[in-house]
Amino acid sequence: MILYTMMPQELIFPEDENAWNKIEMLNVKGVPVLAEQLDEGYRITRILSSNPFDYLNPELAPGNVIRHFGP
Repeated sequence: MILYTMMPQELIFPEDENAWNKIEMLNVKGVPVLAEQLDEGYRITRILSSNPFDYLNPELAPGNVIRHFGP
């Protein structure tokens, strides 16, 4: 079977069953993102926007840790 997707392998085939429990869909400054819950906040893992300018915003770059979010 060939799986054509842009999703990372870790999300499709998680090694840890609790991996899905840590990932949430959030709105950060009005932009939908997938973020992993950490002790100190959330780490952005993926941007779910159709606006190309959202991908150029360094505050929304995957790997950034956000402590609070909202509009």
